[in-house]
Amino acid sequence: MFECVVRAACKGGIAVLLYSSAALAQNASDTGVAGALRATLRNHPAVAGQQAQVDARRFAADGVRSQRYPTLSALAQQYAQGDRSSVTGEDLSQPAILRLRQPIWSFGRIKYDIAVANAEVDMEQADLLRLRRQLLEATATAYALVRGNTQSVDVARENVTAHQLLLAQIQRRVQGQLSSNVDERLASSRLAQARSLLQRVNSRLEIAQEDLVALTRAPVDTAPAVPQALLDLPDALIDTALERNADLQVKQQQLDVADAEVKRARTATLPTIYLQADRLHDQPALVDDNQISVVFEASLEGLGFAARGRRGEASSGRHAARRDLEATRIEVRRALEGLVRERRLQAELIELQTGGLSDLKSLIDSYRRQYASGTKSWLDVMNLQREFYGQNAQHVQAKTDYVIYSLQLQARTGGLDGVAGLPND
Repeated sequence: MFECVVRAACKGGIAVLLYSSAALAQNASDTGVAGALRATLRNHPAVAGQQAQVDARRFAADGVRSQRYPTLSALAQQYAQGDRSSVTGEDLSQPAILRLRQPIWSFGRIKYDIAVANAEVDMEQADLLRLRRQLLEATATAYALVRGNTQSVDVARENVTAHQLLLAQIQRRVQGQLSSNVDERLASSRLAQARSLLQRVNSRLEIAQEDLVALTRAPVDTAPAVPQALLDLPDALIDTALERNADLQVKQQQLDVADAEVKRARTATLPTIYLQADRLHDQPALVDDNQISVVFEASLEGLGFAARGRRGEASSGRHAARRDLEATRIEVRRALEGLVRERRLQAELIELQTGGLSDLKSLIDSYRRQYASGTKSWLDVMNLQREFYGQNAQHVQAKTDYVIYSLQLQARTGGLDGVAGLPND
């Protein structure tokens, strides 16, 4: 009995260990911005929901395509009183018809029904691509924010450390009666402000991390920096983005659906010719129970006014879809030009701030030496440290914004598709 329990426990422990190893291996693969993008596409429920919509459209299109296949129908009746033929005396109280009908010519009506169904499938696929790219852009932005806020936390910690060193130096001078207690209290106040800034930046980092996990639905290692290849944008960026933009692809597919709807509305009143085969049972006045015929079927709903209304509706829908595509193209171009302009501005700010920070760092070291020798006041050093932290924080923010704008442009041009494992559209 004890041996069986031990074996069961060992098997359970091995299973838990294997499951934990698989989970760790899965999480280990989600590293860097590429891992975050793949995790979002793999785990986000919106992707699965939109994929289900695509599958539903495909099944609906399969149903529309079945109009080309034969239709089998059966009709059976039972009369309350017996009925016999006056000629043959055969019992006719249970007549039945088994009918097979094959459309042989519909004047394009079935073809355009199928065209509308196929266009709707393509539209859902384009909408799936749009959703994926929106999630990729949001994930890349969240990843860049986590990286940027992490750097901001490092800068804020360095600022706190610098104020702690200055406070300690002032306290030593107070003990040596070279400074007053007022100087120490003011230095302590500056240190409290620096710690408050650190707490604020830490809070922003936690929010950014929560936003990233909400998209990826799994922890992601954000230690790796964004690869430089994702920050280098192609030439003719605007034209490339307009050609590959997912929003424009959705609008184009909606226009294709509207075009197919117009063609279907034009053929809605045309007849259909069938080849029909009937198997008859207990039908009166028939010599042969098997019949083959050609059937011409047509209908005019509402004396044609219903079809006229549907044609007008389809034509207006196509006009609206065309104008919607043009408006979306204008909006997409405007947004892209804005991103390009902001990215260029951040690049210029980074270049200007880099040299200024180097000079300011050297100036701080000089002020500290002059303060130690008594030629500079502690307030000058404190003010210069505050200036250095402000410019350093702005420098980190400019670099973060530059990365964010670059990744957003990559997402809108399809540059993140391959990184996330999506096939080329």
